[in-house]
This record gives sequence, structure tokens and C-alpha cells, in this order.
Amino acid sequence: MGTSTHHPSGSPRSRRPLLAAGAVALLALAATACGDAGSPQSASPDSPSAPAASAPASSGGATPGAPSATSGPPEPAPTATGSATAPSVRASGASGTRCTVTELRMRLGPADHGAGNVYYPLRFTNTGSSTCTLDGYPGVSLIRGDGSVIGRPADRQGPRGTLVRLAPGQTVEADLHTLNEGIKSGGCWRQPTFLMAYPPGSTASMTLATSSPLVCGDTFDVGAVH
Repeated sequence: MGTSTHHPSGSPRSRRPLLAAGAVALLALAATACGDAGSPQSASPDSPSAPAASAPASSGGATPGAPSATSGPPEPAPTATGSATAPSVRASGASGTRCTVTELRMRLGPADHGAGNVYYPLRFTNTGSSTCTLDGYPGVSLIRGDGSVIGRPADRQGPRGTLVRLAPGQTVEADLHTLNEGIKSGGCWRQPTFLMAYPPGSTASMTLATSSPLVCGDTFDVGAVH
């Protein structure tokens, strides 16, 4: 009969299975903890939120009305602070627009002699259907039959005056001025075939067949319309 060997419960050999079982349990817990770390968790109030994944860009271009990727959020629409006021417009015929050559008739009045001076009223009549305005000096030249200019254009003389409104049918005038023959040296220019005038502010001219004025003393002036 063999002799049985008794091992106390506290011996090293009896503790080895227990230590091995404990190690396996610890490894299982560690694996579970690692697996849980990859699972999404509810963010605490102090934790930053993870950025959301960007949606793939559409191949057809930006969606109408959507802000571009680099422009940031759209600007808010401006808030009206009052009623909008339209730009003021000058009503034709009410306050008047500048008279043009298409609505004017030009005439030269008779000479007015006095103290060696000679004045000719150059008259502009509104032949249009609405009020128009003239302001300042006309440009006046005397023309030969071949179209060349006699002497020089009239010099501006006197104050500019004020804007003049012409209702349909009304007439304004600008005074042409020269001297009587012999008052001043220099003789007289040859008589014109035409008088050409640019109404104040106009780049188009008007022509009048006339032999006046006869400019003498090398003096030829024009005043503002009045």
C-alpha cells in the first residue's frame, strides 16, 4: 500500500491554479475595458464635441442659395430703417430741361446805335411743346459764303446772368455788340453771309443767313441770354 502525501491548503502547489484563474480574469477585464474605450460615449458638458463628417461634394456644383465653403455663413439681410427715397428727377416741362436746337428758332433783330456802340439782339424762340431753359452765353461766329470764319468768334461780355425759362412760344435774347465805323482804329470786317450760333450749353449749332452785323474797330462781343 502506497503512502499518501498530504499537502496543506496553504502550500505553493495549491495556490497556482488560483493565481492562474485570477490572471485570466484580469486579462478578460482589460480586454473588455479596451473594447469599451472605442465605443461612442455621451460627451460630458465640459467635453468638446467631435466635428461631424463632411458630406461628399455634389458633382453638379454648389446648391443654389448655399454659402460657398470659403465664404462663411451668409450675411443677414439689411433691415430697413425707413422708407426708401427714389432719386429726384427733373420733370420735362415742369421745371424745364435745356433748350436744344431742334426746339429753337433764331433771329437777328435790328441794330441799335448809341454813343458809337452798336447792339444787335440775337433772339431765341421756343418752338417746342414744353418749357425749356437757357443759361449763359451763346457761341457766335460770322461766316463767309465758303464756310470760313470772319475774324474770330464773339468774346463773352458782361455778367453771366441767371437761368432763363422759356415756355412754348416765348423768346429770349443775347446782345451782340460792336462799334460804329471810325470810332476805333482797325477798320471793319467784311460783311458776313451767315451767322452761326451755339445756344448756351449746346454742342449743336444754328445758322442764319444775314449780312449783319458789320463788325468795326475789331470789337465783337456777346452777352448772356436774358
